[in-house]
Parts: sequence; structure tokens; C-alpha cells
Amino acid sequence: MKPSTRWTIVVLVAIVLGIIWMLWPKPVEQPAPVKAPVAPPPTVAKPEPSPAPTPPKPEEPLSATVLFDFDQSAVRAGEAPKLDELAAKIKGRTFDRLDAVGHADRIGANAYNMGLSKRRAEAVRAYLAGKGIEAGRMRADAKGEDEAVTGDACKNMGPENQKNQKLVSCLQRDRRVEVRLVAPR
Repeated sequence: MKPSTRWTIVVLVAIVLGIIWMLWPKPVEQPAPVKAPVAPPPTVAKPEPSPAPTPPKPEEPLSATVLFDFDQSAVRAGEAPKLDELAAKIKGRTFDRLDAVGHADRIGANAYNMGLSKRRAEAVRAYLAGKGIEAGRMRADAKGEDEAVTGDACKNMGPENQKNQKLVSCLQRDRRVEVRLVAPR
């Protein structure tokens, strides 16, 4: 064979091999991963916690002290505004009962003072009922002279009778009715 024919065959085979190689299916290569910083996952906004419900503000305790004249169970005109204010504050409030506890000074017999303190508590109860407070929810009690608030302040002031005006005046704070609202439990 002539050398030129041989070279022609070699060139043709090379061309055919090149065409085959170009047309031959190549495996699909995955692109190389890019080395970049990893983005954080998207943050989901956390819902703000709802504030805890505020407990109802405790209602202020209601009470009043009403003073009485010596040997009297009628509510004095000067003490009525205390009861009016108390009645206004009570309206619209929830309560179990209203306690009115009567007291007396030490002048006189203990049995008499017990009855007098009971009449004073009943007078306050009736006054508040007249202001619209439900009478069935009020309790009148009597302590007589047992719970004096003057203590020894009026000691040794002379005879213990109504003619001793210095003693009667000193014992004024003992002649009282204490009114207290008893809130529900």
C-alpha cells in the first residue's frame, strides 16, 4: 500500500474517532458545590407573649367609726356625712355583709351599756338602710363597755357619772359604732 493511502486511512480513522468521541453521550456531571457561607434559615417572628391578665385590683376595705353623745343612740348630725360617704362607696360593690358593732363608755351599769350599744348599732343599721343599703345584709352587734379605746387615758378623773363632764368628754371615743364591710371570700 502506498504511503499516501496509509496516511489517508489514518487521518480518516482519526476523524471518525473524533466525531464518535464528540457525539458519544457523556455522563451528566453535578456542578461542584460552591463553598460559600451557609445562610441561616429564615427566622419566623415569634409572637409576642400576651401579657398575663392583671388580677383585679383588690378593693379597699371599707369601714367607718361613728361617735355618739353620752347616753344617746341617735346618729349625730355631725357623724351622718361619714355614713353617707360609706353608703356611696358600698353601692355597686360586692359584699357578704356589713357589720355594725356598737360600743359604750364605762359610765353606768354593764347591762345598761350593752343595751345602749345595741341600740346605737341598730340606729346605724337603720340609717344605712335608709340610704339604700340592703338591711338583710347588715348585722348589728353590741360589745357594751368591753372594748374601750380610751384605755387608761381617762383614769382617775373623778366620779364616774354623767355630771363629771371632764370624764364624759374624755370617754367620747368609747361611745361609738364601728361599721365594717365584709367582702366575699
